[in-house]
Amino acid sequence: MLKKTLQNVYWGWWMVLTCALISAYGAGTFHYGFSVFVHPIVTELGWDMALVSGAFSLYRLESGIAAPLAGYLVDRIGARRIIAMGAVLMGIGYICLSRVHTILPFYLSFLVISIGFGFSTSQVVGSSLISKWFIRKRGKALGLFFSILGLSGLLVPILSHLVYLYGWRNTLLILGPLTWLVVLPLVLLLKHKPEDYGLLPDGDAAVQSQVLPSGALRAEARDFSFSFLDAMATPSYWLLAICLSLFQMTMSSIFVHLVPYLITVGFEARLAAVVVTFVTGVSVLGRGGSGWLSDVISKKMLLMICFLMQAASILVLVPVGKTGSAISVTIFILAYGFSYGSIVVIRPSLTAEYYGREKFGTIWGSLQGISLFGGIAGPVILGYIYDLQKSYRLGLIFLSVMNILAFILVMFLRHPNMRTEVSKAVLKTRNP
Repeated sequence: MLKKTLQNVYWGWWMVLTCALISAYGAGTFHYGFSVFVHPIVTELGWDMALVSGAFSLYRLESGIAAPLAGYLVDRIGARRIIAMGAVLMGIGYICLSRVHTILPFYLSFLVISIGFGFSTSQVVGSSLISKWFIRKRGKALGLFFSILGLSGLLVPILSHLVYLYGWRNTLLILGPLTWLVVLPLVLLLKHKPEDYGLLPDGDAAVQSQVLPSGALRAEARDFSFSFLDAMATPSYWLLAICLSLFQMTMSSIFVHLVPYLITVGFEARLAAVVVTFVTGVSVLGRGGSGWLSDVISKKMLLMICFLMQAASILVLVPVGKTGSAISVTIFILAYGFSYGSIVVIRPSLTAEYYGREKFGTIWGSLQGISLFGGIAGPVILGYIYDLQKSYRLGLIFLSVMNILAFILVMFLRHPNMRTEVSKAVLKTRNP
């Protein structure tokens, strides 16, 4: 009975689960997990905080360059070969990073990890593949994907404990072969798109798209896709790019500097790492909830609410260490975790709603590539402010203001005129 039930599950949901497990491993060990290595590296090697934080900005720079290419390759040749290549590089990078003593090898090793991460466990690859398998249920599918991905924060205290027991070098040395053992077997389960296997998006029956000529027109409109150049010609593309850049600036700054900030205001290192875990844990609620809501109500309104929540939650952190630390941190965990998780899902879902499925990987990858430059600036700016003032408080206020700016920009987003584009496409088909 169970075997028959599993066999009847639409293959798209298996793609969601597989991509989520791959991305969760990468996010837990690198994207979120890097923060537990910052303080030990600074302490042992005697480097400035901004210098070490700059490595994470290098990762953002590389991701900004690789994201459009990764999205394009998913559209072009599928995800399986890309992820396998990236996983091999990522493991090699971890091993090399465990042996560094000077700044150049440190940055080069970090670059190798970043390249591997960008082509294997990054959410660009996973969300691009998933969006090919869903249209009507895309919000729910992406919500599930990012919800599982949010659980990757559970790896952060494990990494912190390993660093405490064995040191940061040995922990990185373990991560090298572990990456190969986790990711490479999962790659074998991936499939490119439903049409290659006689299926339709969402698991729909083929008869639903072949009822009447008018029905065929509705099907075309439902799955109409902008080309990359046509998408870039719309104002909403560039407004999205700016808003997502501000989101990336906030996210990268928080996850690089949250643990060091809490340590500077009196938190014990492992307790600070647990705060990151709780943030990512609460983000699962935002991811799942916004995934469901984004298929029902306006994604634009959801995005506006979430940017306001981020702005308020970051301001709550400013007085930590002076008054009400436990209450302030709890409010931050709940408000930032939920809003951050929601935006993670709304971004690709809104992009797919605006520009369609066929070239989603290329369009989404390009938006990620542009927006990740915001992620490059964030950690360096906060690290520089800390080095100047020996305090993060001014940096936190700066991040809050950037989220208010993003809220204002989202108000000007408009849905591209897809009806006109669909009419042109249909007329071209009927009158070649």
